[in-house]
Amino acid sequence: MANFITYRNQGATRNRPLDEDLIKRLAYLQDLGIQMEVFSGGQPGKDEGGARVGSTRHDHGHAADAFFYKDGRKLDWANEQDRPIFEEIVRRGKQAGVTGFGAGDGYMQAGSMHIGMGNPGVWGAGGKGDNAPDWLRAAYNGAAGGKPDVVAEVVAAANKPEPASPQMPILGQAQASAQPQPKPEEPKSNNGILVQAFNKLTGSNVQVPDKIFGAEIDDINKGFAGLGDFAKTITENDQSINNQIQASARAASGNRNVTPVELQMLSSFQPMSKKKRKGALSGLGGYFV
Repeated sequence: MANFITYRNQGATRNRPLDEDLIKRLAYLQDLGIQMEVFSGGQPGKDEGGARVGSTRHDHGHAADAFFYKDGRKLDWANEQDRPIFEEIVRRGKQAGVTGFGAGDGYMQAGSMHIGMGNPGVWGAGGKGDNAPDWLRAAYNGAAGGKPDVVAEVVAAANKPEPASPQMPILGQAQASAQPQPKPEEPKSNNGILVQAFNKLTGSNVQVPDKIFGAEIDDINKGFAGLGDFAKTITENDQSINNQIQASARAASGNRNVTPVELQMLSSFQPMSKKKRKGALSGLGGYFV
């Protein structure tokens, strides 16, 4: 038997003790230094037979009508000095999971209070919620919800599926975002310097295709490069070729003072109007070629 509860209900219709679960929820009264005197306790259920009265809240000891004492003095909610204690009983009771409170003028005995389980709510005279005193309603509505069912919590936690692990932690995503990303490869252009200059000057976007007449542009460029190398080689050696021709011509003419033919390679690209006759050799006109 809890030492903070005293039973004075032996001659009452509800003469049974309180349920152990309710007693555990009311254990906070010890912390407040309050003694509870029960004058109406538990009773049998409706279908069990035996004396009973009123609603089902008192069935099986799930509620009590009681007086409260502190330091040996009986408390009364009508006393303004005691009222804060009653308000704290209600607040702490709701936090502990106690759901029903009744008190006020015209309800039971002066200074007494109903406390226990059942549908959540407060009430006053006639058991009506509208008649609940203001202090009772304010204390109940301002309190946090009651204690959850520990067993139900454990079962719910055991059956709760684990959340799927993210593909990449947030930190990993941030690190990945911070890593330098490779620059996308720019599309290959076949444009040469002249085409690029033309585009820049005219604001055009002319692009040399990958193929011309079915031939790959890279192969065509290689062919032109080969011709250029050949022309360069011929140009670099045209003086040597001319020297050899002149030497051969002098030898054939007996070293006479003649002006032999000089060859000039295509690299000079001089117009025909600017080419000069260099003289004759064996009846042949000498021209720059």
